[in-house]
Amino acid sequence: MACPSVHLAIAKKYLENHKDLDYKNFIAGTLYPDAASDNDKTHFTEKERGCNNVSHVRSKVNLYHFFEKYKTLDAFELGWFLHLVTDYLFFLECFTEEYLNSKTYQEFCKELYHAYDCINLYIEEKYNVTKEDYEAYPKEYYPGIPYEECILPKEMVDAFIKRVSNINIENYIEKIKSAKKNIKL
Repeated sequence: MACPSVHLAIAKKYLENHKDLDYKNFIAGTLYPDAASDNDKTHFTEKERGCNNVSHVRSKVNLYHFFEKYKTLDAFELGWFLHLVTDYLFFLECFTEEYLNSKTYQEFCKELYHAYDCINLYIEEKYNVTKEDYEAYPKEYYPGIPYEECILPKEMVDAFIKRVSNINIENYIEKIKSAKKNIKL
């Protein structure tokens, strides 16, 4: 899963081009899947995720199953869906199979959460993510530390935020529904 600051940066950039959405509910929906008590349920995680890092992290989210439950999306649910898209694409685009297979799950998690600490402050400053953005889920707020080299280079994070925040969500939804599975745009 991407960290809350990445989710918020993407959501805020997305909202810049979709001013008709209810900002507060969209932001709350963006944070909800990780703040909920049952992450597997809010991410529509497959029960059988495989035994290696690649299959385990890349099957955390099932975008199609989200639409089996939600036929139309209000601002909260659209924020939630953008969160799921972000998580799905994050593990596909930010980590190679070679890297994921070279680590134990514990090693990967340790490096990943250290990277989150390293990019939070950077993201807050660059994308104007503030403590107030965490209003719906304040326990998710962590300011981070000054950036240092890690498995999430700033340039990669910036490119990922730009790419995902510019996805045509309506078009993406139609493609997922048509394919009846996760797809990468």
